[in-house]
Amino acid sequence: MEKELTPLEKWNSLTLANNFIFCKVLEENPDVCKELLEMLLDIKIDRIEQPKSEQTFKTDFDSRGIRLDVYVKDGTGRCFDIEIQTSNYMRLEKRARYYQGLMDVDSIQFGQEYSALKDSYVIFLCLGDAFGHRLPVYTFRYRAEEDKNILMNDGTVNIFFNATMYDKMQSENLRSFFKYLCGKNSDDNFTDRLSALVERVKMNAQWRHRYMTIEQEIKLQVEARTNERAKELAKDIAKDMAQDIAKNMAQDIAKDMAQDIAQSKVDESKLETAKKMLENNIPAEIVAKCTGLEISQVDKLKK
Repeated sequence: MEKELTPLEKWNSLTLANNFIFCKVLEENPDVCKELLEMLLDIKIDRIEQPKSEQTFKTDFDSRGIRLDVYVKDGTGRCFDIEIQTSNYMRLEKRARYYQGLMDVDSIQFGQEYSALKDSYVIFLCLGDAFGHRLPVYTFRYRAEEDKNILMNDGTVNIFFNATMYDKMQSENLRSFFKYLCGKNSDDNFTDRLSALVERVKMNAQWRHRYMTIEQEIKLQVEARTNERAKELAKDIAKDMAQDIAKNMAQDIAKDMAQDIAQSKVDESKLETAKKMLENNIPAEIVAKCTGLEISQVDKLKK
């Protein structure tokens, strides 16, 4: 069995693929965030606002809020959400749809025309294949069903990168970045800078404490949910066992009742036979012997 890492050992082993590290690196280094966006989208960005890691959006007063990993706007108002996804690729398309709506709400003021909505990009950096077609990247824009050449041009773009196919990426920069994200050595100036920034984050005592606190909270939540599920499962198992036991008891009772009924029928038949033998003046001892009845039972029939 593999030895479980201590919290400090786990912290020291983290890479850019870890959500906490990824968010801190981009939040603290806007120039790196800008360069990454330009590389991922193959676009030019003049400047960006300060990136916000784990930006929380509330859809109403009572909601707990939804967090985006890294949320940033450029000088023209375009919105970018960068999500790092190391596992659990189910329903990412639904998340992308929801995130697009959140960014729309954030980018337009009450009373503004819809034309004020800026382009928005939801970008998933996946360490696996979210759609299972072995493509290095999946880019989605709305098109007309009747003519695929007609774009809706609503300004929304959803992109899902498949890091495992890094060798099939279109540019050398992308190949180097995703190779590095997969934990492999990559000789590239940008990934060298990222590596150094990752180590700088890990040297920050305050962030280390914050990460360990979050990990402990998650662990406690998982344990609580596991215990609750275990209780529910135990109830279901106990119910099934009780049903099985009741079924077996019912079968035993039914068997006993059947035997009693059968024996009663046999006894009735013996008594009827004994009566007829006595009516024919056959001695009681012979009647008892022939029917298997007790002599006392035969004597009672004579009265």
